[in-house]
Parts: sequence; structure tokens; C-alpha cells
Amino acid sequence: MKKSLIIPALVLWAGLANSQNIQKESDMKIKMKFEDKEVIVRMYDNPAVRQIVGLLPAEFEFIDFAGEEKITNFAKPLSLKDAPRGMVASAGTMFIYAPWGNMGFFYKDHGTKTDNSLIPLGKIESGLEYLTEQKGGFTAEMSVITGKE
Repeated sequence: MKKSLIIPALVLWAGLANSQNIQKESDMKIKMKFEDKEVIVRMYDNPAVRQIVGLLPAEFEFIDFAGEEKITNFAKPLSLKDAPRGMVASAGTMFIYAPWGNMGFFYKDHGTKTDNSLIPLGKIESGLEYLTEQKGGFTAEMSVITGKE
């Protein structure tokens, strides 16, 4: 009887540890500037984030999508081979939508269940209101900043 309880508990613990690693925060932050506004994002530590950081500084053209998110495309596709999959589409999260390979920010909640087509990139620390207020598209300069700014 004890053996049958230990194995499921270990499987549950391993699953929880893995999901926590997927969205492990790093000390890295990025700044997105558009018009006279700034959005600061604390990045997660994963292979997709490392690829994006390697592209910065760079300009991106964002559009509004579905009244809930701002999205942009990369000049060249990223390799998503080792990128973690799955996150809840909640306001303030930065992501890659794997089927299209585009990057975005949710400025409104989009669901309550984990969506495995989303790759988590980071969490907005400040400036979410600017994305919410921004009507239509915009051009933004994205750059890496230190964790102390």
C-alpha cells in the first residue's frame, strides 16, 4: 500500500518542479519604449528568452489582436525546439504563440487554463496600463536593462 502512494506523489512532485522551472524568473529585464511610454518586463530563464535577448536592441511593429493582446513578428523565425510550452494567458504576460512563431503581450486576461501553444517569456513589472490604453498599432524599441533599474 505504501509503495502505491509513493510513486504518484513523486510523479506529482516532479511535475510541479518542472512547471516551476518553466517560468523561473531571471534577473534580466527588458524595456519596451513607444511614444513617451515605457513597459518593464522581468524575463523568465528559458531558451526562447535567450534567443530574443540576443536580438536586442531592436524595433518591433506591434498590432492589437482580439482586443486582448499586442503582437509582433520576428524578422527571422526563432528555434522553438527546446522552449517550454504552456502558460495561462493572463494580463501582463509576455509570450510566443508557437503555431505562428510571433511574440506578444496579453493586456487582458484571455483564459484560466494552461494553453500549451504559448511559450512563457516574462511578466510585466510596470507599464501594463500603457498597453491597455494604446489603441491600434505602434512601433516599440526593445532593449535589455539590468535587474537593478
